Amino acid sequence: MSSFRPLYAVTITDAIATGDLDQLKKLAAEAEEHVNQYGDVATLLAALKIEIAKAEA
Repeated sequence: MSSFRPLYAVTITDAIATGDLDQLKKLAAEAEEHVNQYGDVATLLAALKIEIAKAEA
């Protein structure tokens, strides 16, 4: 991967809107690598929010 591109929803939805198969495949590979490297960020974020709520209680 030559350049870093954040995998926010807009990046993914914009790629889908293009319909460019090569771009879609490249983005899918980047997303898979991100998940492999960092895990399920959404689940970790939920756990983090629970811990924040506990600390604020």
